[in-house]
Amino acid sequence: MESSGADASALLERVINTFAGAVGPASLGRGIATGPGGERSDIFYAYWNSPAHYAAWLTTPQVASLWAADALLEGPLGLWRESMVIPVERNETNYSNDAAYDGMAQIDKQMRKTDVHGYWGSARERIPASAHDTMPSAAPDFMRRPPAATETRGRRVRITLPGNTCVIRSFQDWSQAQAAEVDWYLGNVEPVLRVGLDYLNDNRTEARCYGMRYIREYDMSGAVDLNRTSTFGYFESLQTLERWTHTHPTHLNIFQAAISMVQRFQGEVAVKLGHEVSVLPEGMLSAEYINCARSTGFLPWSHGD
Repeated sequence: MESSGADASALLERVINTFAGAVGPASLGRGIATGPGGERSDIFYAYWNSPAHYAAWLTTPQVASLWAADALLEGPLGLWRESMVIPVERNETNYSNDAAYDGMAQIDKQMRKTDVHGYWGSARERIPASAHDTMPSAAPDFMRRPPAATETRGRRVRITLPGNTCVIRSFQDWSQAQAAEVDWYLGNVEPVLRVGLDYLNDNRTEARCYGMRYIREYDMSGAVDLNRTSTFGYFESLQTLERWTHTHPTHLNIFQAAISMVQRFQGEVAVKLGHEVSVLPEGMLSAEYINCARSTGFLPWSHGD
């Protein structure tokens, strides 16, 4: 949900209420991010066990009436959703320990150690489908189109992204770490991470990245800071994500900063890190924006869709 200083409490309560009930998500989290134009986004990241469960939730009266409301087209608030269906064979997760707290780790808690990590290309090799499919972008010219200038406030815009768009969510949790480690992470690692995200957001076409949200996580009331963050973003393909992670100075600096933290604390690191990476087939990633800023999410590539 998007706001710019306006009172959003009533709409937030309505959104939160949609997640209650038997067909609600199996895992649910909340955070706050700032958009390219300074807009505040209250973000709820919800995971269902199957497409059928998600479809059932969409048809509940609370959800259906919320998204059909024409009243949302007016006023200072915006509402958006970015929805995806993730085949298991096109996904990989990696965590620094076995105490992962959110997302897919809360749906499938049977976590297993892997030797396929710690080298460039290991993320691709953890994706089962990569054994027989390089998963290139289905529309490599999609991001090369100049941004559309169509006004998006007061409109409802839907967009479907090309096949093999790559989504990444990363996790950073210092809630259980001692003060010395927290200070080291916030002083030496987190600022380097922010530089990398700024590069991606400021150079979207060059990086082939639709954008990266930096999300500060809170409890469901929105009042308690959990001392955790997520990054959430989309790349044109797994290959373009790999190009940034393997070769760009901003990500190499992030990698080195994390290694330095491990060395500083002699491998006994309580800051928990991890990520989820998925490569989505054609038709499995779509978005809807109601009364949102032109720079929100995929809207720069909507071209009046």
